[in-house]
Amino acid sequence: MDPPSHEGGHLTVPHATATPAQPFAIREAVIRAQCVVLDLDGPVARLFAREPAHEVARQMLCLARDDGRLADGVRDPADPIAVLHAHTDRMRRLGHDPGWRTTVEALHDLLDSYERKAAESAEPTPYAADFIRACHASGRTLAIATNNHADAAVRIIERMGVRDCFDGPVVGRTGDATLMKPHPRALLAAMSRGVPAGRHLMIGDTVSDFRAARQIEMPFCGYHRHVRGRQRLLDAGVPYAASEMGEFLEFVADTDR
Repeated sequence: MDPPSHEGGHLTVPHATATPAQPFAIREAVIRAQCVVLDLDGPVARLFAREPAHEVARQMLCLARDDGRLADGVRDPADPIAVLHAHTDRMRRLGHDPGWRTTVEALHDLLDSYERKAAESAEPTPYAADFIRACHASGRTLAIATNNHADAAVRIIERMGVRDCFDGPVVGRTGDATLMKPHPRALLAAMSRGVPAGRHLMIGDTVSDFRAARQIEMPFCGYHRHVRGRQRLLDAGVPYAASEMGEFLEFVADTDR
């Protein structure tokens, strides 16, 4: 597949064709879905393709250290989302201490700024735009539920030329990072009104995505471009983990609605 190109400031993603037939689990999940909820970073695009996430996390940790409020037990010190969550959780356990609140707000501002910047150079996931357009053409409602800032998500799908395909909301993190996935808040906010969770499909690339979907009994299929990432999803109980978004394309035209 040819790489994306830039024309007039907009991102042009080459057309992708469907891959061969995939396992029964993915077919059933796709054809039953009236609404598709996508995670952003992974299934739609690589947000930090040119703004390395580990560097953002390092700067966040330096900020907290300079403030004298470095949280213990950061799950992944190279993941800015994990850094933000750990410090927010620490602030809450301390009863929203004013000093900790100031540090956490600064961490939010730093990450928000980096994500908005990263959205301008994010790399679309191969086949993602084709899948999004096919879902929209089939009458399915599309939404995004991400732990990233909603502004970054909107900018990316605008650059991909698929913003008009999203009839559902684009839901990002709030000021309370403890409400990020695996908390189900974002998924609940992204759901189509009047449509049961069982007629949705969440596609995500992390165990946190899966756990959020499982809490509200929303069908889930995994995607990850790396073998180890797919194995983590399968080990957590995800029924199917695709290696490319094109694996979902073949079944979009089918429906049992």
